[in-house]
Amino acid sequence: MLSCTNSKTEKDIQNEPSKEMTLEELVVRHVEADLEIPHDEKFTYEIHKEYLNNDSLIDAVITVNRLDFALEEARLSGNAAKKAEIGFSGRYNYVFYYDGISKKITPSISIASSPHAKLKVRFQPIINEFKNDVIIDYVIRNARFRNYYTIINNAPKLIFQWNVYDFLGEEKEVANFITYDKGSYSDAQDILIFDGKITNNKSIEDIYNFEPKIESNEKLIHRFFYLEKEGKYFTNK
Repeated sequence: MLSCTNSKTEKDIQNEPSKEMTLEELVVRHVEADLEIPHDEKFTYEIHKEYLNNDSLIDAVITVNRLDFALEEARLSGNAAKKAEIGFSGRYNYVFYYDGISKKITPSISIASSPHAKLKVRFQPIINEFKNDVIIDYVIRNARFRNYYTIINNAPKLIFQWNVYDFLGEEKEVANFITYDKGSYSDAQDILIFDGKITNNKSIEDIYNFEPKIESNEKLIHRFFYLEKEGKYFTNK
């Protein structure tokens, strides 16, 4: 362990790795300190392990959900009915990154969304073929969105975000089919957005945990390309 000095803050000390701690123990201690969670609050977390940078040690994306806190906050606000209408949406879902070499966890990234839906995480090499990037889906009532992150300087950087579907179960329901193609200006893949249609929306029991099956209508809406100098995606349209 690094030696402790009086110049370190309590949060610095909380984030220091210990050879005796498991990753799960480190995660819980760091999350509670970073989000200032009291010990009597119940929250859930998931650890998604993957190689996310150019070294040979496995890293991880940690997602945290504070549903109980969201419901209690709504109750205490005296405005629970109104909050329920919007799915209790707020800053109750969080993302952390664990670096396999330093064994340190980044500060939280909050994703404003409904706490009834946990963040959905998957990995795919998009910026280059030698490491995976992070794709996170989140839900705001009957709409679903997708964020793309790449790891730069041991921290996630948001490079693109788009809507997956909106107005789920309504007459004006819309959906996008998202796919990838060879990069136009760099090795990073282009992101293609096609007009889509949800094919399994006839009996939706839970709008927060609905997994859509989306087919493309072959109508290209946007083609986004990555500019390395800017560190994000752009389109000509």
